[in-house]
This record gives sequence, C-alpha cells and structure tokens, in this order.
Amino acid sequence: MKLHTRVATQLALAGAGLGVVAGVVQASFGSRIPNWTGNKDSPVALGLLTVVLSALAGGCALRLVRLPRRDAGRRLALSIGLLIPAGLCFSTVGRMWWLPGPLLLCATAFTLAAESRQDYLAMIRTHWLAGLVSVLGAAEVLMAVSAPATTAVIGVIGGLALIAAPWLAPRSRTLSWILLAIGVVPFTALTYWAVVPAVLALLALAIAVPLMVRGQHRPRRPA
Repeated sequence: MKLHTRVATQLALAGAGLGVVAGVVQASFGSRIPNWTGNKDSPVALGLLTVVLSALAGGCALRLVRLPRRDAGRRLALSIGLLIPAGLCFSTVGRMWWLPGPLLLCATAFTLAAESRQDYLAMIRTHWLAGLVSVLGAAEVLMAVSAPATTAVIGVIGGLALIAAPWLAPRSRTLSWILLAIGVVPFTALTYWAVVPAVLALLALAIAVPLMVRGQHRPRRPA
C-alpha cells in the first residue's frame, strides 16, 4: 500500500506540474501554436482553467502523502480529484496534455490500487446517492468545457462544487448547501435555453436535497 501511494504521489505531482506549464503556455501562446493547443477560440480562459485543474490535482497528490493507512472514502475522493483534471484537460490544451494526462491517469490507478475492493464496495453501498450527485457534477463539467469561455469557467466551478457538496455536509452543512447552490444555479441560468443543463440541475436537487437533509451520506468506516 505504501509503495502504491508513493508512486501515485510522484506521478500525480509530475502530471500536475506539467499541467500547470501546459496551462500557462495555452494562456500565453495558444493562439500562436493552435496545432499544439487544440485550436481553441478562448486560449486564455482555457489555459487558466487548465492551471486551476492541475493545481487541484496537485493538491490531491499532496493529500495522498498524509492519508491514513486505510481510508477508502478519502482515497476514493482523491482518486476522483485526480481523474477529473486528467480527463477534462485533453479538451482544454490539446496535444500538450498528452504527457500530463496519462501521468495523472496512472496516478489515479495506483491510488485506487492501494485499497481493497471490499472497502470500495462498502463505500459504494453506503454512499451511492452522494456518488450519483458527484457524477452529475462531473457531467456538468464535461458540458461546460465545450461552452464559451465565461460559461465554461462558471460551469466547471459549478460542477466541482456539485461534486463536493454531498460529501462536505458532515463537516459543514452550511458550506454544503452553498456549494449545492453554486453547482446548479449559475450554470443553469447561463444556459437557460438548453434542456440538458436544466434537467441535470433538477436531478441534482432531487437527489441531493433529501440526502443532505437526512444526513444519510455521513461516512462510515468499513469494518
């Protein structure tokens, strides 16, 4: 387990560092090297978004170092924190993500391998509704990446907030409600003419509100 965590941390830090560099290059020179940066209409915004997502991955990598020996819940959350930037930034910086992306994907695999399958199954059985809300948040992020710059940034922030909202209630109910509002209101308002974001928001509210009121998402350590 220690070996998996150490390798995952090193891979994630390398991927995050290279991702920050790729984001800076996109923001600074994206319009001059379109073949390498995906020929994007808003290279500055997408470059900054890449920097933010890479920083998120780096933060997750640093948390791995201090993770308790057996903690399936946090390990799964950190794996998601690595996986989202790893997948999304293929759409933000084009070919420049061909190295950071695989590094983060490999780090995700090593992170998941450090915990037993039984522990993950126990987490999923207990928290599958909270996980479903997070999946909807990830879907919002995926939709936002292809939107115009302002909508993309707000959608990504909202999606990340929606991913985190159901898991933070045990520590701060107020913060979780604020994150839920950030996750569904701004992006839906900016895309009011589209059906899918509205449906996504309704589904997220229908699942998250009863879940957060009942507090059934409180983590329980597997036996």
